[in-house]
Amino acid sequence: MDVWDEEYREPTADERSARRTLAVAIALINAATPLATVELRRDLYPDMGDAAFRKAFQRDRVRLAASGVVVEPAGERDGEQTWHVNEERSFVRENPLTPEDALVLDCMLLPMAADPDFPFAHDLRLALTKIDRSFNDTSNVRLPPTAKRGNNTLTRLEDCMVRGHGVQVRYKRANGTTTERVLLPYGLFVLRDQTYLVACVATPNAGSLGDPHTYLVSRIESIRELPRTSYAIPPDFDVREFILPPYQIGPTIYTATFFVPQDRIADIREKLGQNGSWDFSGERTLLSTDVSSEEAAVAWAISQGARPLSPDSLVHAWRNRLIAALGGDADD
Repeated sequence: MDVWDEEYREPTADERSARRTLAVAIALINAATPLATVELRRDLYPDMGDAAFRKAFQRDRVRLAASGVVVEPAGERDGEQTWHVNEERSFVRENPLTPEDALVLDCMLLPMAADPDFPFAHDLRLALTKIDRSFNDTSNVRLPPTAKRGNNTLTRLEDCMVRGHGVQVRYKRANGTTTERVLLPYGLFVLRDQTYLVACVATPNAGSLGDPHTYLVSRIESIRELPRTSYAIPPDFDVREFILPPYQIGPTIYTATFFVPQDRIADIREKLGQNGSWDFSGERTLLSTDVSSEEAAVAWAISQGARPLSPDSLVHAWRNRLIAALGGDADD
């Protein structure tokens, strides 16, 4: 049943088409393995004949591609074509929402989120809640579509974040011991194939909260939602400040200086957050940042278009990597 107005009315053809397109995206993004054509047709296009299904599925893929979700063939299984979302080509850039954009999405999608017959109403409510909370701010959940597949802990953490409920977790420390903690989830991110939670430890006896810390989600052995422990994520919290670049994982070995071209400054500043200091006083823009892995710093500099200026060992390693990539002989 559709909850559009006080009285029920049949959805229009455009509304049915939009629902189906959204359902295709959610089904493929949440699928642990590629879905076969027969599965998609059975679940999402049950009333269509062969020709109508092929045309509708093609139109839906075009609409999704225009929205940043690229659906592509993923080979065959038991003689049947399968489909998946190409994650490298999808969601290439974040598109900040203005309050006006968010209001339009609310007006269009809230009736679907309130419809008990829509199978993905819960997922849509979570998405709309995040949009309403942040509008044009960057989301504090920075996870690729694959991160939550089969990971019930991540799903429950995200649900609690949206509701503003604390969680009681059993957490295994790096030394192998375990501890029980009440956490207030602030953000989630993935780094080097590991998923991390940024959260505060709730200290109800003291009536205050500690500073946010980072926890490895894979070490959470159990989780329980605490509806009576409510909280709000501070408006100035940005999970990007907790995402270390690859070259900063581990003990610091030295501080490096990089020259950053003008056209790369904005992108690199956004990615690094507070992990570095900038000098705009001279003719060249310089970035100083702590380094824990020289090899990772070289790879990062090349991928970002930055040029190391110091220390000499980093400059030497960077130059040798470039020479080797061009087929030349590296220095000793």
